[in-house]
Amino acid sequence: MKKHITIIALSILILLTQTAFSSINKTHASAVYQRVITEDTPFYKNVTDVSPLFYLPYTYYVKVLSENNGFMHVECYGTNGSPALDGYVPSGVLFNDGLTVINPYLTLTVTTAKTAVLYEDSSLTNAVQYLFSDRELQYLGAYPTPQGNIYYVGYNGRLGYVKEEAVIPFTITNHPNELTFITPEEPPEEPPVKDDETPIAEDYFEIKIIIIACLIFAGLIALFIALKQKPKTNAAASYYDENDYE
Repeated sequence: MKKHITIIALSILILLTQTAFSSINKTHASAVYQRVITEDTPFYKNVTDVSPLFYLPYTYYVKVLSENNGFMHVECYGTNGSPALDGYVPSGVLFNDGLTVINPYLTLTVTTAKTAVLYEDSSLTNAVQYLFSDRELQYLGAYPTPQGNIYYVGYNGRLGYVKEEAVIPFTITNHPNELTFITPEEPPEEPPVKDDETPIAEDYFEIKIIIIACLIFAGLIALFIALKQKPKTNAAASYYDENDYE
């Protein structure tokens, strides 16, 4: 009896374990990542905001949580020590490329070039704290202003903006996935040549050959005529000698 109870308990445990793993895998597989395909894809904190928090990195991904009323609720970052963010992106600006997505988010650390200020707002009016030089910041996105770009960054659990000149210059490489959203440019097609037509270049070449042949032939004829003609001799001058008739 005890043996049967043990077998039944083990069977139930195995079934529950398989169900749990299946649920985890299903949840992971159901994650939908869509791609940022423009340099000016805005990321809003709330759908009522007039200005975006920042612009998302080009060619990278966000995880789509839901879509409603013209906005997509998305999530990004939260890996490799960066803070996880959720916000809103206008519907229709992202691209579902159907590719396998590994490391969907940009992982980039920028370094302060001098003592700088971390600001709470994009207008750079509310200072959060000072940052000394050589401090590493987690780059999240850029925000253009009339005075130049500012960067939305994370530092010691705090989020805010720093001026472009406050950090050492850097570059952002594209996500390694293929850029399937870009249509490759095709070279213009040349018009087909009909069987009864000769390409223009060939026509010119044949005309040149004919002209050269005619000139050579005419030159040979002129040379032949010139060599065949005898030089003219001057007729002897006649004169009257009165002794011939005396």
